[in-house]
Amino acid sequence: MGLHPVGLLTSLGAVPKPLHCIVAVARNGVIGLGGRLPWHIPEDLAWFMDQTAGGVMIEGPACYAELGKALPGRGTVVVSRDPSKSFPGAEQATSLAEAILIAERMDQWKGPTWITGGQRIYAEGLPLCERLLITRIDRDFEGDRFFPADWQKLFTKLVSSKAGEYQGLGYAFEVWER
Repeated sequence: MGLHPVGLLTSLGAVPKPLHCIVAVARNGVIGLGGRLPWHIPEDLAWFMDQTAGGVMIEGPACYAELGKALPGRGTVVVSRDPSKSFPGAEQATSLAEAILIAERMDQWKGPTWITGGQRIYAEGLPLCERLLITRIDRDFEGDRFFPADWQKLFTKLVSSKAGEYQGLGYAFEVWER
């Protein structure tokens, strides 16, 4: 069993940054296809940019590649098991636990630490998060990457919901807490 980074920080007397998750998910659980989002919703991208601004994003290599760079106005830590890979503008970690510890030390970013994907990062990070921001897309999509199907076992309190539509595609921005 691995070391739980938030527990380690707490035992050292540190107050950890809040750990949140942000994701867009199709009705059938799809979050990606071939390293990309299988949809384009400008309001969802704006929501993502606004929510993560000032914080630190923890993501896998495919998410970094999808965004094309480390986004300005926030810190980025890429979790990659391949030390030969390079992620300009981002810190690099070999595990989620290491990434969370790196995010904690990025003092210039006062906002939350964000779990931003992909599939493996969500699966490992979701149980550590206290808040989930999910864009629920009201359509099934073909995909090869999925969000944990049992997320509602962890997050049971719907705090807010705002519906939208783009080119006939319905979606809702939801904020969930434990």
